[in-house]
Amino acid sequence: MNCVQINNSQEWKEHVISCQKPVVVSFFAEWCAPCHKLNPQLIQEAQKNCEKWQLALVNVDNEELYDVVQQIAKAQIPSVHLLNRGTSIDSMTGYSERKTKSFINRVCS
Repeated sequence: MNCVQINNSQEWKEHVISCQKPVVVSFFAEWCAPCHKLNPQLIQEAQKNCEKWQLALVNVDNEELYDVVQQIAKAQIPSVHLLNRGTSIDSMTGYSERKTKSFINRVCS
């Protein structure tokens, strides 16, 4: 599985903290227009690079993940973070196709 929607802290632990490979976490909101452009691009890249990293999607409006959102995304959306066993290695905020491609290139290198 290379893309998973995180809905609670148990899924966060299972799919992000305990994951054997790096995880790109996209913090998004349904009402965020740039998020609707970013996530499909990330999903497409995750499918191409599934052996290198996994994608996790986190809705910032999910109250069950409030602590995770506050700790990592810090209320900035869209916000994308590369995590290795829960530790942030790289991040990107905002959206542009060019910025996203640059971030993915860093993730894949």
